[in-house]
Amino acid sequence: MREIKEKYFMPIVWSTLILSAVIVITLCSKCSPLYPLNDWDDPNCFLTVGRSVCHGKVLYRDIFEQKGPILYFLHSLACLISERSFIGIYFAELIAAVIFLFYSFKTAELFIGKKAVWVIPLTACTVYGSYSFQGGDSAEELLLPFAAFTLYTALYTAKERKMIPPLTSVLTGISIGIALWIKFTLLGVFMGFVLAFVILYIKKRKIKDIFLTALLMTTGLLLCSAPVIIYFICSDSLGYLYEVYIYDNLFLYGTGGGIPVIGAVINLLAGVVALLMNHPLCFVFTVLGLIYIIRTADRRTKLIYLIIFAVTFFFTYTGGRFYAYYALILSIFIPVGAAALIKHCHCSGESDNKKTGIMRIVTNTAYIAALIVGIVFCPNFSRLGKSADEYPQFRFDKYISQKENASLLNYGFLDGGFYTVSGIVPDCRFFCTLNIPYDEMYDVQNEYIARGLADFIVTKDSRPVFPGYKCIDECEFPYGTGISKYCLYINVQCTMNCNSGSFGRFSL
Repeated sequence: MREIKEKYFMPIVWSTLILSAVIVITLCSKCSPLYPLNDWDDPNCFLTVGRSVCHGKVLYRDIFEQKGPILYFLHSLACLISERSFIGIYFAELIAAVIFLFYSFKTAELFIGKKAVWVIPLTACTVYGSYSFQGGDSAEELLLPFAAFTLYTALYTAKERKMIPPLTSVLTGISIGIALWIKFTLLGVFMGFVLAFVILYIKKRKIKDIFLTALLMTTGLLLCSAPVIIYFICSDSLGYLYEVYIYDNLFLYGTGGGIPVIGAVINLLAGVVALLMNHPLCFVFTVLGLIYIIRTADRRTKLIYLIIFAVTFFFTYTGGRFYAYYALILSIFIPVGAAALIKHCHCSGESDNKKTGIMRIVTNTAYIAALIVGIVFCPNFSRLGKSADEYPQFRFDKYISQKENASLLNYGFLDGGFYTVSGIVPDCRFFCTLNIPYDEMYDVQNEYIARGLADFIVTKDSRPVFPGYKCIDECEFPYGTGISKYCLYINVQCTMNCNSGSFGRFSL
């Protein structure tokens, strides 16, 4: 790691940023062209809703999903590139990865200077090769650039002992707005940022600066929120925005029960275990970063960093759910731990003594090991090389595509990608069922079937009997850590417009 000349430094940084982002997203994200389909249910929900909005359906009122509107509007934009694949999201992921890695680099640069360029590939492999990355295209992943920007802003202003610049305050407010309207449980890093600086300003008796900064952040928040509110006002659906996105998420989605304080403590302890299991290298680098900050940072930096980490972790896990992808937002703390490791790596010259030389050998080995582990054990690699014909989504589409203007119902499970591959815009508000205790989802789906409105039905891990429907195909395919069985049903009354006049051995 020889010292890099100033005129070559930023070209090397940007080359490393872009190359790292392209490599990890292309290899690790199932939105990449290397994969026939991103079969993770969450992204398919997002894309189905985005496509439905493109075709005139009103979010929440006509199509039900509980994430934030900006997430769906982004997927509507992606549908302008392709409605039946994730190629549009793949490009969005590339942009998000470059920005996230840039602010990860800038964060590490505050502590180790130019050596921070080595943080870029390490962070890229650690984050995008992890199990918490899932199939790619999570709300957490798309919010990483804004969270990383906010953490960098906090640490920069702390280390430089400066006030938050006006433009930065507005940009932070916009970032808060984006988090609010993508997934408000991801507001932790931003709330930690606000809390840390309110405490700091009060301590310094800079009350006027609190109000000025708050005004500028509110301006940014309003700039981001205005298009969202205007959309729901114009579509006369503000009530649905509150009911589905705010109320249902607050009161139906979380778990934990019991005494609130004890429940929260138990959830947070379980969150530590969840982080270790789902994002182990993030756990290691986060702990390393906390130790490094506590031992070496000044009081101002230490206070801000610890508050932001604590609030982020609290928001992530206090609700009592521990899905693997929840851990991804904590990736913003990796660069500080990575900087601590790289600081001890062999950079130039000879070792000062035997002990220092051994330490540098150990840290260099740890760096290389983290790179290898981060990328080689990406769980998505098992899908590389698979043919589209092996996927139930493409197999079933050979039947579905024979019916002109076919209607489809994804019955009793999260969106499995059958709408995505077929390009069908669902006409049932509950186009799939979600992980919330909401009886209306099942009632509406059952009524939809009872009325014979679905030409095709797809089920997962069950084979119920639907009067008026016939199961015409079954397919087993790996999902998660097991094997799922999918069944395709056809409405026996529907009129078929197929070239062959039959469905092979399932002719009617």
